[in-house]
Amino acid sequence: MDTQPRDDADSGQEPPAAAGIELGQTLKRWREESNRSQNAVAKKLGTRQPTVSRWESGATLPAVEAIQVLWRIRTQAAEAPPSETELDRALGLHQRAETERGRFPKRSVPPASPATTAPAPLPAPAETGTKRTMLTILTASGVVVALVVALLVWQHSSGSAQAGGADNPSPPAAAARHAPPSTCSGVSCTSVEPTTTVCAQDATTAYTGRGYGVLVELRYSARCHAAWARMSGTSPGDRIMLTVQHDEENSQEYRQQTGKTAHTPMAHVDSLTGVQACAIVEGRGTVCATTQATSATTRP
Repeated sequence: MDTQPRDDADSGQEPPAAAGIELGQTLKRWREESNRSQNAVAKKLGTRQPTVSRWESGATLPAVEAIQVLWRIRTQAAEAPPSETELDRALGLHQRAETERGRFPKRSVPPASPATTAPAPLPAPAETGTKRTMLTILTASGVVVALVVALLVWQHSSGSAQAGGADNPSPPAAAARHAPPSTCSGVSCTSVEPTTTVCAQDATTAYTGRGYGVLVELRYSARCHAAWARMSGTSPGDRIMLTVQHDEENSQEYRQQTGKTAHTPMAHVDSLTGVQACAIVEGRGTVCATTQATSATTRP
């Protein structure tokens, strides 16, 4: 399953931004320092090698979540954890690159050239103006009549549809339905956002932990064989981590950007043995979900 970031949709449409090129060089250095190939990184992110190549060249921008996963891969490969300042700098480059590319440019109307400006219409004679006034009144009356007729027809159709029962076709408004969530199972769920999949529908909280005003939950979907960590009552800068014992490649992490709740991507696990959810509350300490939940909950 290829989950390419939204920024790849405009590939080749805009010249690389200076900040985007610098960001690509940073991502390439992280990958090389972790001794990973573009194929290995693409597999970890659930995308394709050409997409990773475009990120590193600055041709397209990855999503913020992809940058955070690449940073986690880099930190896992380092003997000593590097400074978080480098991640903040990469996220700053991403924001600058989006600004330089003009994600939502305002369309300006060019001023009319004096040579092409249309001359102002000459005032019509009084008699012509009277005829136009009468024509305008008649036209407006016709529009009002047409609207009244259309309203009566619509009311009649609505009444017939309600009286007809199940055999009548549904009204147009009922035809619009939300697309079903994506499906995944096992390894295909790794690094995938849980709220976009069916995994969130049957997920339950297996373990909880509280501290510093923060609630940490270890969530598990038996249907998808996948787990993720969730934290509530947090602030931007706090981190939530899902650690899978003896499988660092499968562990997940997310750094809070906005709001008060956040969760990691999913990790494939057949059981919760050796799986732990912890939140690093910036400036205060660490909270882990170690208490078995007494009741199931189904929120993502």
